[in-house]
Amino acid sequence: MDPIRISDFESGGVTLTPASAADFDERAQAILDGHASPLFELKPYLAIVKNRNPRTVVAYTVSWTVTLRNGMSETCHTQCKFPDAVAGTNYGLSLLEKREIGTGEERVVGVGFEAWPPEQVNTYRDFGLAEAHRWINVKSLEIALDAAIFDDGTLLGPDDSRLAEDFIEFVHAKQSLYRDIVVGLENGWGDVFAPLRSMVSVPAGGPHAGRSDSYSRLAAEEILRFHDRVALEVFRRTLRREPFAIRRLSGKSG
Repeated sequence: MDPIRISDFESGGVTLTPASAADFDERAQAILDGHASPLFELKPYLAIVKNRNPRTVVAYTVSWTVTLRNGMSETCHTQCKFPDAVAGTNYGLSLLEKREIGTGEERVVGVGFEAWPPEQVNTYRDFGLAEAHRWINVKSLEIALDAAIFDDGTLLGPDDSRLAEDFIEFVHAKQSLYRDIVVGLENGWGDVFAPLRSMVSVPAGGPHAGRSDSYSRLAAEEILRFHDRVALEVFRRTLRREPFAIRRLSGKSG
């Protein structure tokens, strides 16, 4: 295979490092708490995304363009979206994954996935191997950042993957469901999560399902996955670090 070509947003502070880089393994292990080794089977279809911008990356797309020796080529897009970074749940509740990329942070990404959490790297490896096995007689590989969105709404890149549209849909879906939950709790509507459970119980990808429906379902799945942990976090914050004590002021009382 020819040397891997990289296209990123160096001037914008968001960069890519290919798996062929000398320091790739060491950095990947640091990112994934020492669990990265199974992913090394996926080389060269891995990269590290790093944010050097003072703003936070809340969504990005990595494109993988493979050119075969017969001249045919194929491009796959890997979208990574973190709506909670702008949908409000990061204000006072830090437990919801925090997968947005802050200044100086890095992520390991492959074809069709971002590797997180570290404990699930074997699942990502298996998924990545299935994808990579589709490509034989590869002549060249280009890994590119197609788009990156910051927490202030700034967009970098051509966005051929329509990341901006998808991210807005996802944020709106999260906000809509959060709003329904708040209204339900304020008005004592009982099990405010029942509509979300009903939503995810319907098989995905029905004949009339659109982008909005898909992101509403995904938002419901994520909220249900974390709502018990949110409640735990809220009540944990009610616990005092030290027992409450009453002290009488020294001296005579009037």
